Amino acid sequence: MILIVNQGTAHCSDLHRCLQRVNEQCATATNMVTALHKCTHEYVPVIVLALNQPLINCLDDFRALVRKAVNSAVIVVAQQGCDAERILSLELGAQDYLDYPCNPAELQARVRVQLRRTPGSSLKMKDQPVQIGCFRIDHNYHHATVNGYKLSLTATEFDLLYFLASHPDQVFTRGQLLSSVWGYHYSGYEHTVNSHINRLRSKLEKAPLESKLVETVWGVGYKFNSSSVMPTALALPYSA
Repeated sequence: MILIVNQGTAHCSDLHRCLQRVNEQCATATNMVTALHKCTHEYVPVIVLALNQPLINCLDDFRALVRKAVNSAVIVVAQQGCDAERILSLELGAQDYLDYPCNPAELQARVRVQLRRTPGSSLKMKDQPVQIGCFRIDHNYHHATVNGYKLSLTATEFDLLYFLASHPDQVFTRGQLLSSVWGYHYSGYEHTVNSHINRLRSKLEKAPLESKLVETVWGVGYKFNSSSVMPTALALPYSA
């Protein structure tokens, strides 16, 4: 399903017709309350947030949507966008951002990318849980634990950690992470990765770790530090 959240834009019907060609199950929420209710009671793989006002004017609603729809990919389509707003939306948890009007084929392609990447897709169902010592992350159930401690992560933080853990000790540049986790290379927005890494680390610091799980390799990028994880024999029992 694709959910279009209409935040005051007059072009919502055009977006609906455009995205119905990607998935016939395309619904529209005329306000944020309806959107949050829908996300609470059913799984929505992709949410298109259609804006005709600056994002800063509806920042609380945007944060609530990202927090509630933790397993959904949020794509912002903005009529009054700018670089600062694009950066802010990505840093707060959106998976993509487009200026409206845009090429309908490009919007459809970007939505298809996110549909392929969501937990309910056939691609995601092939993903196997990653277990490294007492660390376990399962993409199919959006569940991550360290030594029995459950990590509470946003969809983007989860994808970032899953990708790094799937390639333990391999170093990735910010550009490589943007391409692999976000799905596109946002030239000039590599610091978006920094922001997500910092938030991810602040959550990992609450887990029982002897050292940093996500390590900075200065001048290069980041890696998952497998040596920081306790051996399985010392870990607490895993509970789903």
